[in-house]
Amino acid sequence: MRTLLTLCFIFVLSSCAGYRFQEKGNPFAQYGVKSITVPMFYNKSNFSNISAPMTKEIYHMLSVFSGLELKSGNEPADAVLIGIVESPSQVKESKAATNLRSAKNAVEDAIGEDREDFYIPSTTSIRANLRLILIKNPSSKEIELLKSSLGKFAVGPKIIVNENITLTGSFTRELYSSEAIEVIDTQNRSALKNTINDMATNAAQNFKDMILYAF
Repeated sequence: MRTLLTLCFIFVLSSCAGYRFQEKGNPFAQYGVKSITVPMFYNKSNFSNISAPMTKEIYHMLSVFSGLELKSGNEPADAVLIGIVESPSQVKESKAATNLRSAKNAVEDAIGEDREDFYIPSTTSIRANLRLILIKNPSSKEIELLKSSLGKFAVGPKIIVNENITLTGSFTRELYSSEAIEVIDTQNRSALKNTINDMATNAAQNFKDMILYAF
């Protein structure tokens, strides 16, 4: 009985080890793709400086797969990974204020006694979308088409991946005061930046999970 349990335990460990090895192999080798160029993602959203962290995290995630050579910019490769960051056209839909609170209760000294009460947000919710398309040897016209609104419906033998990843996040806003508006505004912008970085990390993990599941 003890020998049987030992053999089963060794088998489970061997199976897990094999699975981990498979995770790190080039998932696109079956399509003849041994190298991928990852140019800077296109930003069509309401958020500035969002494409850089998205590109960085996706690039870093792909670098863990052995047998897959990554390139940047416009270096020639077997395939190109096109990333497009999008958001609702209205800023209020992509960056929504939530958890409103009374200004008088929160910062009474800053608004004075004569001003009527109003509500200020304590949380900002962010919503965007990352579209990722892996295509073999695309022409400039094909890239322009994929960047358009029609790109999400593109199919064909050259397209290996055409995936949408929802980006969501939120951060707590600092309260403004008459003495520290500039400092607190900087803190809010820093909180937004950190939230976007977290969204990029989550997007990379979601893309990795999709690759491991689909390929």
